[in-house]
Parts: sequence; C-alpha cells; structure tokens
Amino acid sequence: MHRAWQGSTMDFSFTGKMGFFSAPIKGKVYVTETDVTVDVDLPGILKQFVPEEKVRAQVEGRVRGLLNA
Repeated sequence: MHRAWQGSTMDFSFTGKMGFFSAPIKGKVYVTETDVTVDVDLPGILKQFVPEEKVRAQVEGRVRGLLNA
C-alpha cells in the first residue's frame, strides 16, 4: 500500500486481490469540510471479471484503512 497527502488530497495505490486475480489499483481521495470523494483508476480487465459492487466494497475498505492509519 502507498499513500501520500498533498493538502486535502491523498494519492493512493495498492494491489487488489480477489480470488486468483490481482491487479494494481490507484486513485485519489479528495477531502473537504463536508465530503470525501474517491476517484479510482481501475484496470479495464478487472471490470470484465469482477462485479462493480465487489470492487467498490474492496476499494472502500482499503481506502477507509488508509484514512484511519
């Protein structure tokens, strides 16, 4: 896992693993006084093999861990 803050924006990256499949995940988290927005770059092949809701849940859990650490 990697994270780096610049002001209220966090760049992150990690390797997402689901079953036998793993892929690099990277993105940004934008934090304001009222909102937290997560922008994720997913590899195209991941979208073909893993349902969006599963990806969303995994990324959400990882990003929450990064924000709390």
